[in-house]
Amino acid sequence: MNPSTPLVTVVLATYERPEALDVVLHALAAQQGEPFEVIVADDGSGETIVQVVERWLPRLALKHVWQPDEGFRKARAYDLAALATDADYLVFLDGDCVPRQGFIQAVRKGARLGWFLSTKRIMLSECFSDRVTRAMLPIWRWSALQWLARAPREVGRPGYLLPVRDRRRAWRPRQRDFAPPSLAYSLVGVARADFERVNGYDTRCIHADDGEDQDIAIRLSRSGLRCGWAGPASTVLHLWHPTRSYGTGGRLPLFRKTMTDDDRMEAVAGLRELAAEVAECQVSAKRVGASSSSSDPANR
Repeated sequence: MNPSTPLVTVVLATYERPEALDVVLHALAAQQGEPFEVIVADDGSGETIVQVVERWLPRLALKHVWQPDEGFRKARAYDLAALATDADYLVFLDGDCVPRQGFIQAVRKGARLGWFLSTKRIMLSECFSDRVTRAMLPIWRWSALQWLARAPREVGRPGYLLPVRDRRRAWRPRQRDFAPPSLAYSLVGVARADFERVNGYDTRCIHADDGEDQDIAIRLSRSGLRCGWAGPASTVLHLWHPTRSYGTGGRLPLFRKTMTDDDRMEAVAGLRELAAEVAECQVSAKRVGASSSSSDPANR
């Protein structure tokens, strides 16, 4: 790798969707340009995810970071993965969001000082998503014309062509910030130094509607960064999954609370706290290991 080129790590959040993860890893393996690393941030899946990771180890610089299944803890899984890499630039994706051909190159181009990147998602239908995962359709390579010819009715609003018309880019002069509808940020890229400055994702996000991406986007903006979009190649293709019923019972999602806290830019419980927790667990494990080995007759 060129020493002047930042090391990029793509972090994929996953939970018990091996078929979706397999498609996403296919798409990442097809990316061109400088090498990059992939970390599967696993929120407590079983052996099926391990099997997918093992199949891709020969083709990708790939790590698997796992935590026990104790409910929805995607934010914690993201932070745990960030602790497992020294990359200069971190890219966060859901494990059912398929990156298009040219995704990594687009993100590298958009990775500018003073900016973080979010992106757009094209929602695929249930029937078509099933076809993609079963037949491993290479949708990451399809052009706009191929989409129109092969699956004209299979994408949800805003549709496939809308991102092509949007001229916003992080590197253009006097560019306004990117702001997705309804604060529906899908966080893609942030420099490691900026990620650490805001203390990473807030691990208090333990509900699917807490908005871990929205929360960190708010805090990154407060830290002085602007939000950019890296262009059509950075748009991801979202495989269908059932709509979650949140049932908040009057509870205010965490990112909404963050919005009302005018000056806080750091996660209350984030990267630093998790690093301390991991370090303590490692120390405890070493102590247990030392005790066990000293009681082992073979080591006496």
